[in-house]
Amino acid sequence: MTSVLKGGFGSPNSAPLGGPNLGTEFVNTICPLKGALDGYDNSLPCSRQTISVPAKFRDAMAVREVVFGEQGVPLEAEFDEDDARSWHWVAYASVATHSTSPPKVLRRADSANTPADDARRASATATRVPVATIRLIPPPHGPNKYVQHHETDKHPDADPPTHDQEHKQPAEPYIKLGRLAVLAPYRSLGLAKLLINAALDYATANPDLIYRPPSPTALEMAQILGHQKEREITWQGLVMIHAQANLQSMWEKHGFHEQLRNEDGHVEIDAEPHWFEEGIEHVGMWKRLPIEKRKRLSLSSLESA
Repeated sequence: MTSVLKGGFGSPNSAPLGGPNLGTEFVNTICPLKGALDGYDNSLPCSRQTISVPAKFRDAMAVREVVFGEQGVPLEAEFDEDDARSWHWVAYASVATHSTSPPKVLRRADSANTPADDARRASATATRVPVATIRLIPPPHGPNKYVQHHETDKHPDADPPTHDQEHKQPAEPYIKLGRLAVLAPYRSLGLAKLLINAALDYATANPDLIYRPPSPTALEMAQILGHQKEREITWQGLVMIHAQANLQSMWEKHGFHEQLRNEDGHVEIDAEPHWFEEGIEHVGMWKRLPIEKRKRLSLSSLESA
């Protein structure tokens, strides 16, 4: 029998009284793993991946496989080409147990764990187990994958179909949040909010990591062509999600809306038609993060540097 230890969750900036900042104790940030995921086999569960797949990423996949598996998402659709270039966040719970083994649903079945992995998760009184995750996909985003019905991406947060739509994606770069998953026993603890804020705060603070800044030459040419062209080659804080319709109100609490308006109230991005994936209604939603002007790369900032 397991139970969550008091204090198992905290804000990324929390710290014990009089002690060092331990904000990463229960939320891990995973930077793009790129080639480290080359050997990932999407026909196998995370517990059967090779030891070359980083343990933290397998933690994220353990949560995703459980949550989206419950929704009928095929295993082979869970890992995709965006995972290697994305940032991932994983929230952990300290779970009291009589043994040092994680709950059965997340227990690793392979022998890939190192002693360091086990020591990181277990102590005499508790085990640290992954219970929630989210990912952030940076620009660029390719064309929709729904060319024909049989080629449809089977995951609920995949790009929507293009048929019967005149909606156009914005020309400027945008990031995409997705694969938000929280294990059922932990869904009333504010973990979704914790992870969403962690991802958005990271993006706001690190715009040049999220999207590689253009060269001074490219910026100069964009300025000659006008403000809109410059906007098309720099990330201006635009974020989108493909939300399950029943969770739309939750995303609205985080500032996302189907129709994006600027500070003057003018429509920047129109709402698009809803669509269904695996029988689940979905909706596209947008938000613009308040990227600090000093963090936005521009020609003027380059000239003054």
